[in-house]
Amino acid sequence: MTAMPQRTAAVSIAILLSMGLAACMQPSAQGPGDSSAAPSSAAAPSGSSSAAGSSSTSGSSSADDDREGTHIRIRIGNQTLDATVWDTPAGRDLLTQLPRTLSFRDLNGEEKVGHLEQSLTMNGMPQGDDPRVGDLGWYAPWGNVVLYYGDVRYWDGIARIGRIHGDLSAISGRAEDFTATLEAAG
Repeated sequence: MTAMPQRTAAVSIAILLSMGLAACMQPSAQGPGDSSAAPSSAAAPSGSSSAAGSSSTSGSSSADDDREGTHIRIRIGNQTLDATVWDTPAGRDLLTQLPRTLSFRDLNGEEKVGHLEQSLTMNGMPQGDDPRVGDLGWYAPWGNVVLYYGDVRYWDGIARIGRIHGDLSAISGRAEDFTATLEAAG
């Protein structure tokens, strides 16, 4: 091999390697439909997009706070959170199952998930959503009610069904699993 083809081959390899490394260093641009973004048993259904320290502890000051719905309480030990379940198909479905006590666990330092034995309808709901801090959600693929206290990105199967009002530290401050009772606010 002469010097010119060897040099061309070496430059080509160097370019390909640098492009591969640059692609690995780019922030994820996975869409909600990418198979590489699908959750595994150890992955979050929501696909985290923020650092753990950037989450807020307040569920207020959102335009969604003014949405129409039914007021409920979320009782965690001796603490009570007020919430609104919005007038959506999945929200109405949840209300028919109250009161309900669920066991919640943390998922990725951004959300608490509790399995609901009877699924909520997704008829008339969006294919997915981008929940905000303080949202009450439903993750249909796993059958989980979700209390969002961190910033979670769009994910197929998420339905925002309500809003938690006020201080979220009763949720975010719990490292261990806990039970919570969701009930109508008489």
